[in-house]
Order: sequence, then structure tokens, then C-alpha cells
Amino acid sequence: MYDRLSNQEWRQARLDRFGLKEDPFKLSADPRYLYLGPEHLAVYRQAQNVISRRRGLALINGDMGMGKSSLARRLYDIYANEQGIDMCYIHTAAFKSAMDAARQISSSLGVGPQRSFQRQMEGLEKAMADAFTAGRNVVVLLDDAQLMESEALEVIHRLYNFDYDAKVVQILAFGQLEMEALFATNKAVNARVFVRLVLPPLTLASALQMVLFRLQVAGRNEPLIDDDAFELLFEHSRGVPREIIRLCAQATDYLLQSDETMITRQVVEEVLQT
Repeated sequence: MYDRLSNQEWRQARLDRFGLKEDPFKLSADPRYLYLGPEHLAVYRQAQNVISRRRGLALINGDMGMGKSSLARRLYDIYANEQGIDMCYIHTAAFKSAMDAARQISSSLGVGPQRSFQRQMEGLEKAMADAFTAGRNVVVLLDDAQLMESEALEVIHRLYNFDYDAKVVQILAFGQLEMEALFATNKAVNARVFVRLVLPPLTLASALQMVLFRLQVAGRNEPLIDDDAFELLFEHSRGVPREIIRLCAQATDYLLQSDETMITRQVVEEVLQT
């Protein structure tokens, strides 16, 4: 029967055999599969606090694969359509200059381009002052913020020079660990940081719950990997969520092409050798 199916149909037929309506370990970002364990949930709630209480500038650090972008996208999805909030999401904040930063943030907030940095900032500052006066909360999410040039931090400095009784704009910068060194190059901006949050590696228990959660979203309520196999997989992943998902995806691919019914330690060993 499988001989007459396309690759996609064959894969889905094999997934059906395991009670899976779709691939539970896709590496592409899908908000349905975002699992917030205790470690990441604590960071998420503190980020929400920065937004709701108008705390200003927050830095969210984490090594590669820790889930920074997934967390940023979740915050965007939650607040983008909320009344009283103007949301700006820059998915790659690789600003080459202060003007580049000012224009990209302005564009995301509906502020037109200007020829000079001074006029661009004046337009952006006016838009934020108007939003504040109207009772609106401006939120700027900067993902991959470690990629920006230090000159671009001048925009953040300018945006926090407003003299109001609450922060006009809440900026949450998500980046790899070197983002701290970047912000340290501008003492005035660095002193404005309200909170510095770090996304840590998952514990074994949290990693297992993440995998079970993904299986449930995909339609399976039973484990697909035995305890010994998962301990080996977790040890090799060092608790990095993206690495756990990648290894689970490889193990699932192996399973679909075999007659095995469970990811065993032998399966994981085979995957780790490839």
C-alpha cells in the first residue's frame, strides 16, 4: 500500500500508526507547541510584569536554542490585539546604526520615515508621547538584540528621556549572552535596565514534560520514548530545548522507517552516531 503513496502521504500514514495526526517535533516555530516549564514560565511572567506595570527596559538572555524567540513570539501573540497596547516586534534587531534602529521601530509603529536622525526621533517621540497621553502602552520587542551595533543603543537612550510618572515605552530585548556586553558599552542605557532575566537549560523533569506535551498536541496521549532512552537523549542535549526537539525528531524519523513501536535506548544510540 505504501508504494503508491507520495512521501508526504507515506509519512502521515506512518504517523497515523503511532496515533499522531501530525509531526510532534517540527523545528519550525508553532505557538501550539510552545511549552513553558517552571524555569521558563518564571521568566515569561516577569516579562509580562514589565509590560503590564510599565517597568521600562528588560533584557532576556539565553544561549542558542533556549527558546528566546518562542517567548518573544508568545508575548507578541498575547498582546498584539489587546486594547490599549501598541506592539512593535522586530524579529531580527540587527540595527547597523541609530538611524536604522529609529526607522525600523518607527515603521513598526506606523511612524513615517524622515531624512535625518533628529527628525526621525522627533516623530517617534511624538508618537509615543501621544500614545501615553491617550492611555496607550507602547511595547517594543527586539529579538536577536545581540546583533545590533552599539550606536543603535542611542535610540533606546532617547526613548527613556521622557519625564513622565510612568515609562512611555516598554522595551524587551531578547538576545544571546553577549547582549549584556553590548549594553554595557552604553552606561546611560545600561543603567536604565529594570530587570535582567536569563532562560536556563531545562531540567530532566521539565524536558520530559515538554516532550509529552508535544505528543499530546499531535494527538498521542502515551509516551513514545522509554525512560532509559530519554535520559540518554537529555544528557546529550544538555537541557537545551531546541536540541531536545531536534534529537526527538531524528529518533522519530528512525522509528517511522522501522518496525519498532517505541524509541528505545538503542534507537537513540543509533541517532547519536549519525
